[in-house]
Amino acid sequence: MFHNIITKQFKQIYNDMIDHLISKEGLSTSCKLIFDGTNNKLCPNCIYDPINQKSFNKYNGTGPVSFADGSVCPACLGFGKTQTTSDIVVNLALILDSKYWLNWGPNHVNIPNIAAQTICDISLLPNILSCKNMVVVETESFVSATYSKAGFPTPIGLGDKKYILTNWTQP
Repeated sequence: MFHNIITKQFKQIYNDMIDHLISKEGLSTSCKLIFDGTNNKLCPNCIYDPINQKSFNKYNGTGPVSFADGSVCPACLGFGKTQTTSDIVVNLALILDSKYWLNWGPNHVNIPNIAAQTICDISLLPNILSCKNMVVVETESFVSATYSKAGFPTPIGLGDKKYILTNWTQP
C-alpha cells in the first residue's frame, strides 16, 4: 500500500515536471509543423470543368492573372485546382545535443543522421504523424532549421505514456 502511494506521488512529480518542461513557460521551443500540400482548392484564376476535373482554360474575370482563353491558366497550370500547404505552431521540448538524447523504446536504434529529438504531449501525436517537416522558429537561442521525421514517434512516460519522443533528421 505504502509503495503504491510513493509510486503515484513519484509519477505525479515526473508528469508535473515534464508538463512544465514542454509548456510555454518551460524550456519548450516554438516549432512549426508543416503538413503536406493535400488541401486542393479550386483555382481562383480560371473556370473549373467539373466533368473533366481540370481547368476550362478560361479566365474567370476576377483572378489575379488574366490570360487569353484557350491558353493554359498560369495560376494552376491547367489543373483547375491549387495545392495549399498548411502548418501549425506548437511548443516542443527540443534537444539538439546528442549527449542529452533519450534512448527510449526501439525506434531510436539504428536511425542514421539523427539531428534532433523532441518531447511533447501525446495529444500532438496526430499532428506529428501527419506533418511533413518541422521548422524551428528562430529565437535568440535557436537558429531556424528544417527537420524531417526519422521513424515513428515513441510514446513515453512512467507507465501512462503521456508524452511522445520523436527523432528528426535534417533533409
